[in-house]
Amino acid sequence: MGWVQRTSTARNAYALLAFASIGYALGVAWPLALAKANAMPEPFLRIAAADYFYWGTYFYAPVIVAAWLLATAVMYLIGWGLGRKSEFSELLRLSAFATGIGTLGTLLSDLVTSPMRAIGVINEQAWEQSVLTHGEWWWFLDFFMAVYLVLFCIGYPIAIRLATKLSWSKSVLTGVLGFLVFQGFEVVFIR
Repeated sequence: MGWVQRTSTARNAYALLAFASIGYALGVAWPLALAKANAMPEPFLRIAAADYFYWGTYFYAPVIVAAWLLATAVMYLIGWGLGRKSEFSELLRLSAFATGIGTLGTLLSDLVTSPMRAIGVINEQAWEQSVLTHGEWWWFLDFFMAVYLVLFCIGYPIAIRLATKLSWSKSVLTGVLGFLVFQGFEVVFIR
């Protein structure tokens, strides 16, 4: 736990969250907009699939930050309901670090493949077909989604445990619920 507390100083935690948020906006959505990539699956927002990544350049970062704030508030309230009130600023910092680390689970692969799709190294139509038919790119994406899930389901419970000193079982439950809120909010806006 000491490593997490030392590395999640406010500056590091918020810088990591900013990197993840801006990385998705400029390193993923923008190249995909240039590639004229279609959103897959069809987005929930009433944005044409062909225009989705263009607009994502503007809303990805604020959505990630809003999802983090909402998830942190929910975890704080659950912790309070379980009798362990922490300083909100401490939980905010720790969950920013956990969100940044968790988001790296998919961001790093997307930062490689999105520019490659934009410049044609990876054929966009072949990519889309592979994803639709559960081909090699679908497996690639699925692997990194599993990494993302694992990182969040480890990071959020550690954040809540460090901030509130709840038992591990309650921390895991609270952290997983926080992740579900985070991911649920993101799914509405980022597909």
